[in-house]
Amino acid sequence: MASGKMGFDLTHPSDCNVYLVEDQGELALIDSGTGDSVNDICSHIEALDFSLSQVNKIFLTHIHADHAGGAAALKERTGADVFVIESAYETLKAGDEEAIDLTTAKKFGFYPEDYQFTPCVADQLVKEGQEFSIGNLKLRVLETPGHSRFDVSYVIENKNGETYLFSGDTVFYDGKISMLHTQDFHLQTLAKSIEKLADIKANVLLPGHFHPALKHADTHIEKANQIFQSMGVPSNIVE
Repeated sequence: MASGKMGFDLTHPSDCNVYLVEDQGELALIDSGTGDSVNDICSHIEALDFSLSQVNKIFLTHIHADHAGGAAALKERTGADVFVIESAYETLKAGDEEAIDLTTAKKFGFYPEDYQFTPCVADQLVKEGQEFSIGNLKLRVLETPGHSRFDVSYVIENKNGETYLFSGDTVFYDGKISMLHTQDFHLQTLAKSIEKLADIKANVLLPGHFHPALKHADTHIEKANQIFQSMGVPSNIVE
């Protein structure tokens, strides 16, 4: 539904990849972009002959601005509930730009200077192992901190037994990671999170930036895991 310059240049340059999940006429969004592409996201949903009222869940992988800045506006446009990890609730509610390192990111050109993060009150708090429904699909929560302390990933298994992993900014195609000099990035914690994801044996990897792995997703995740296990550091998507 959205993707920026670190993706497919579909919407605002700073947007993450925003995914739409549908089953039995029920829709859910994974992440929300910066907020500058809300009209585009809504238009893309309607272009697929869906109604915005069919979107009833917005799952955030974490609350960096490129993933969560659009949550409040999309919640208002669709009436959907916003889901976020409990530890992120107050920061998201306050729109605390210092806490999510947005002030620094704007200073160095990752976002326009006039960009403002819109606070959002989450409706439901998620934690490890919880499951939520999207139609007949079950979405499971995995806590995967490291990129930030707020990160989660989401796993969906379809009726054919194929596993789809929405990894946010935890792990990417070709085993890459997003390593930033931010206040809550922690490399060893990220390594443990990727080790957890390697156990999933996912078929499809749908990361927060760049392109997905539509087959053999487990090999991309295992590549990052093996590099960490051998005392190395995977390649960084941020240059």
